Amino acid sequence: ANLNAVDGFNIKLMKCGGLYRALQIIHIAESANKDLMIGCMLESKVSITAAASLAASQTIMIKADLDSHLHLKEQHEISGGITMENGTIVCPDKLGLGIDINM
Repeated sequence: ANLNAVDGFNIKLMKCGGLYRALQIIHIAESANKDLMIGCMLESKVSITAAASLAASQTIMIKADLDSHLHLKEQHEISGGITMENGTIVCPDKLGLGIDINM
C-alpha cells in the first residue's frame, strides 16, 4: 500500500551501502514519484567524487549536499576527482572517478 509517508529521499553512499544500494533507492524513489537528493557525511574527495558522479547520472536527482571534503585538511596524495567552479561541482572528464593517488 502506498502510504505517502515521505516527501523524498536523501541518499548517503556511506550509509546506504555504496553505489549498488544507492541505485536501488533511486529506483524506489522513481517508482514512488518522490524527490531525491544526494548528501554526505564527513568524507574525502574520493567518496564525494563517487556521489557527485552518481548524482550527475540521474535526472531524478534534484538537490546535492556534497561539501564535506572542503572541511578536511588538504590531501596531497590525491589529485583529480571533482572540482569546484563558481560554487558548482564539476565531475572529471577521465575514466572512472578520475582520481590519481600520488604516493
